[in-house]
Amino acid sequence: MTGNRTPEFVLRIRIVATPDADVFAEYDVQRFRVGDVYEVPVRLATLLIISGYAESASGVAMPASEAADFSPSTRRPRKKS
Repeated sequence: MTGNRTPEFVLRIRIVATPDADVFAEYDVQRFRVGDVYEVPVRLATLLIISGYAESASGVAMPASEAADFSPSTRRPRKKS
């Protein structure tokens, strides 16, 4: 097989602060400019949003606290009896 045909999901983000290249060494973040909108892979978009370098630009804002919670179930503390 010569190509990867796995679809990649992307999110539209707006850069609100210049990302630190050292923090995102796995990605090429030097190309990002504050105020510009980009379509990036979901993982990178989530990391940038959580870190405060970006915000959702897809029309529906995603709070940073919810951006990281993709788990199907969340653990809740047990009530004391």
